[in-house]
Amino acid sequence: MLSPDLLRIITVVAFVVFLAIGIKKPLWAVIGYMILVYCKVSSYFPAFAAMKAELIFGLLILLRVFASENFKVKLSSHYNAVNKYLIFFVTCVFLSFLIAMDHRYSWDNAVYHFIKVLFIYVMLLGSIESKQDIKIFIWSFVIMFAYLAYEPAFGFLTGIEPSRHVYGDVYIADIGILAGHVALANNMNQMMPISFFLISAVSNKKLRTLAIIPLLIFFIALIGSASRGGIIGLMVFGATLVYFSKNRIRNAVVLGVLAILVFGISGSLRSTGGRIDRHAVERRLIGLIHGIEIVRLKGHVLGVGPGCFPLARGKYFGYTMESHNIYGRVLGDLGIPGTIAWFLFILQIFRNLIDSKKKLRALSMENDFLYKLAMGIQISLIVRLFISLASHGLYYFYWYVMAALSIVILKTVESMAENVKEKECRP
Repeated sequence: MLSPDLLRIITVVAFVVFLAIGIKKPLWAVIGYMILVYCKVSSYFPAFAAMKAELIFGLLILLRVFASENFKVKLSSHYNAVNKYLIFFVTCVFLSFLIAMDHRYSWDNAVYHFIKVLFIYVMLLGSIESKQDIKIFIWSFVIMFAYLAYEPAFGFLTGIEPSRHVYGDVYIADIGILAGHVALANNMNQMMPISFFLISAVSNKKLRTLAIIPLLIFFIALIGSASRGGIIGLMVFGATLVYFSKNRIRNAVVLGVLAILVFGISGSLRSTGGRIDRHAVERRLIGLIHGIEIVRLKGHVLGVGPGCFPLARGKYFGYTMESHNIYGRVLGDLGIPGTIAWFLFILQIFRNLIDSKKKLRALSMENDFLYKLAMGIQISLIVRLFISLASHGLYYFYWYVMAALSIVILKTVESMAENVKEKECRP
């Protein structure tokens, strides 16, 4: 197996190449920017940090995307309701920031990172123009996460440099978005449904075989995370997969037998699953209770400020621990308006995906790539929303990338439906 250290040069090469191609086709520049930010190129290659690469190239790519056709239309609240609710949510973040308990803490721990996330949302919406563009992006997205997950998967398989925890060895990334065992498991849980349906969406047998590799990496990294939430997310994925399948009984039996075999073989999975108990669940729900109490008892109707939940917890409840519950986090951080805005935003993403699938079924295109992708994203969101009872990534880029994808998938499907209708109307 190749060492993760040897693979890091790939991120630099990919960023430079994609940026160059992006001069003509901005989507590639956007993908390159995501690699720069989330593969932590600046951390491993300090020259990029010294030249403020994330800021400079982010602004340049935004300017390139601004020049795209119909860009302003795509960002309007009339284009899709996701835009409307995101504008509502951003407004709530801004208002909450104005009255934040600690402006510096709020900026450093939430607002600054959220602004980069909004840049990516705008970039994607402005640069994805067609079904082919959607394919390019989703493949790039999955491969990027496979690269990120390779390091913990490599560590787990080789036993090299584990992170020592009270309950045993954990294999995580050195830095970045997969550097915590819960974050690693959450990301693997959200990527596995997308990767799974990507396999079924590919018609070429060789490419389909290749598509299995990311799914295997995600699964191995999930085991190495030793996260109880990861095991629960895996079970939710299986249950949701059965629910959406045509033959539920058969698929439930197949997945049940497969789960027994996997847990029987993997001592790590059994060990992690054995740590799931009532007290662990109750500790995660306390974050939700504290979020409610911050609003109801302490009077923070607009929240305590983006990212300031730990400060409020320290002030009111005696310990400065993260919420470990996204629903408590949104209530505590952004209050009642922000909570309403976020739930409307998430609900509209689901509506876009459901509408896309409905339109494709009407066209008898249930085997189409976009139908499979919409299904994968839908299940990914269900899994992530469930395990978010024990995690708090409110400003994490995943939600907003899925939102942008839900819009471009729906618009592409609507365009396909119009083309079919035009052909039928021709004499």
